[in-house]
Amino acid sequence: MRTIILTLLLCLGVTLNAQITLNSEPKQPGKPISTAYTTMPIRLPLSMAGGFAEIRSNHFHSGIDIRTDGKEGQQVFAPNDGYVSRINISAWGGGKVLYITHPDGYRTVYMHLSEFCGDIGRFVYNYQYAHHTFAFDIELPKDSIPVKKGQLVALTGNTGGSAGPHLHYEIRYAENDQTINPLLFGLQYNDLIAPTIAGIKIYPADNSTTINGRSETKTLLSKQLPLYDTLTINGRFYTGIYTYDQHEPGSRNKNGVHRIELYLDDTLFYVYSVPTFLFEETRAINAIIDYPHYQRTREYYIITRHLRGDRNNFSTAYRDKGYICLNDNKTHRLRYRVSDHKGNYSQQTLYIRTAKKPDAQNAVDNTSKTILASGEPISYFKHFKLEKEGFRADIKPYTVYENDQLAYSRSKDNLSLSNRHRINLVKYPLPPHQSFDVWLDIPQGIADEKIDKLTIVCINGNSVSALPTTIEGRSLRAPTRSFGDFAIRIDTTAPTMTPVNFGGNKTFRSSTITLKIADNLTGIVSYSCHINGQWQLAEHDGKTATLNVSAKHLRKGKNTVTFRISDATGNIAEQSWNIIKN
Repeated sequence: MRTIILTLLLCLGVTLNAQITLNSEPKQPGKPISTAYTTMPIRLPLSMAGGFAEIRSNHFHSGIDIRTDGKEGQQVFAPNDGYVSRINISAWGGGKVLYITHPDGYRTVYMHLSEFCGDIGRFVYNYQYAHHTFAFDIELPKDSIPVKKGQLVALTGNTGGSAGPHLHYEIRYAENDQTINPLLFGLQYNDLIAPTIAGIKIYPADNSTTINGRSETKTLLSKQLPLYDTLTINGRFYTGIYTYDQHEPGSRNKNGVHRIELYLDDTLFYVYSVPTFLFEETRAINAIIDYPHYQRTREYYIITRHLRGDRNNFSTAYRDKGYICLNDNKTHRLRYRVSDHKGNYSQQTLYIRTAKKPDAQNAVDNTSKTILASGEPISYFKHFKLEKEGFRADIKPYTVYENDQLAYSRSKDNLSLSNRHRINLVKYPLPPHQSFDVWLDIPQGIADEKIDKLTIVCINGNSVSALPTTIEGRSLRAPTRSFGDFAIRIDTTAPTMTPVNFGGNKTFRSSTITLKIADNLTGIVSYSCHINGQWQLAEHDGKTATLNVSAKHLRKGKNTVTFRISDATGNIAEQSWNIIKN
């Protein structure tokens, strides 16, 4: 057993004693869930660029990201018998995605692929040309494309939202698509590095709580000075930790950890662990992190406070919903213990002294009474409808995480045809757990022929997002997954297209015809390419905003290449070029 004892010097009046122990515990999880999936899907040693259940914007990472030596085209093999149950191709997200369902109740998923192989590749090619589409998402009947263990099924790539060549790999329960940490199946890899505890925060529960005499959050960073003694806390508080794991020396990736435990005087007070999750749970991550801090810095402090509308199964506070209120004028020990999947762990201990304050328990209720005048009460477990002049919102139960106030205001801007209707939560300004619908009345004076060019937009700061909008009488309706400002704008501008590597009546020597595409508001929803009057596959790359067409379909001499693009409100751009091939 190798033990490294580190004493970290922290700011803001705290002593943090850190003990990092490598390989001192039994390896987790012990027996693999199923030995059928101990084989890697690619023939390279497992090196992870991303771990399971890492915190991403509004969601957990649903698999592991396997490095592919920085290259595309690594062969992907099926780990077990099964059949292709779904194929999803998109310019965004997972890019080219393959789903294989196995007879033992599991499903494996492979994302960011560059090509599908064998019968799978032939099916995709035929489907795209038969339906004149690049992007599609279909489920296949059982055994329509059978797969054998060890069969070559695809090549790795960099498609969709990938930031570089790699393979995103998932293992799910086939029955409900609940995703599971693939490392639980016994994939072998090296990891002698304990997780890093980069910071701890102490949060006052309300304005009457003081920490070292001040009613504000204390941030305890592991690399700051000076060194002081025990914190003094009056009233209720909760804690948060920013921690990450690195599997390999020198790695820049800050992967998620396997388990976080918080002990109060040697009694387990809080546990965070995500071995598996359902996709409908994933947005609950916003309720268990310091969300405002994450929005500013992308540092995810996982907090102990538990909100009543948060029904996740991966964050557990064993008492008082994650709040601590001792008020006994004694010194207590808080100890964080963070472990990775290999059993390497780090610990940090801090000491707090609590003062006697009998009325501190009532502080949260007093804060709630102050909030009541700031908006309309909304309950986390009840259906809520907001109706204002020109605006409506319909919010289902368990869309917000706690009883709150929904503030509403109205304003104008020069770009919107309607008022801007703002709705925001007052006390817990978190994104909604699920989508809800908003309606905006169409302003008087809009000509009938212009109505189908209208769209609802959601405005947050400088960000303007067009929502998928439908017309319902004299109103527009759209689902949204955020609070903010909602308004009606009009989109009568066609998309734009710009040749990247070709021009009219010029000799073409590349293997791929590349066209840059863009739209000003509602986004591109369809596109096509014809070469000499024949439809040809145009692959849409969302990262580069390009369409890419194989030049193998050009004949010798002059060719007419025509692109046609439309946006969500039906504006169309079409242009042809003459391309000469020697």
